[in-house]
Amino acid sequence: MSGSRTISERTLYIISLVVAALFLCNIYYQLHVAPNWQWGPALDKMPKHMLTDFRAEVYDNGKGGYAAGEYIAADAKFDKALFPEFTDGADVKSELVQPLIGDGRTVVAVQTLTTNGVEQKVVDVYHIGPRGGRIDNIQRYIAQ
Repeated sequence: MSGSRTISERTLYIISLVVAALFLCNIYYQLHVAPNWQWGPALDKMPKHMLTDFRAEVYDNGKGGYAAGEYIAADAKFDKALFPEFTDGADVKSELVQPLIGDGRTVVAVQTLTTNGVEQKVVDVYHIGPRGGRIDNIQRYIAQ
């Protein structure tokens, strides 16, 4: 074969190292420098599990303000006046009437809330946002 070129084994080794380094740099860049998502509480959990953790912080630990800051998106749509439990140290107790109901990123909590000795049946509908895994919409329905 006239005019054929050969490449040494050492050159192939160096080229493969450069290609591997480029792949690793690209992975680092995509994960750490230019991500299109945010870190959030539901990144490694299903929505019902994330909401279970949220409810534990609010009702069991009394850290409603902390939970609201960590689990609820800053631009979430909900009536803050209907949720007095989203402040630290609020005297609100919750007892689920039935287990959490989840469909996709929507989770429903049917519960009995006791706020300062007043008991009422409440249905909360939570929607978990697609980016960052934070709650982006809450609707509360109070039974009369």
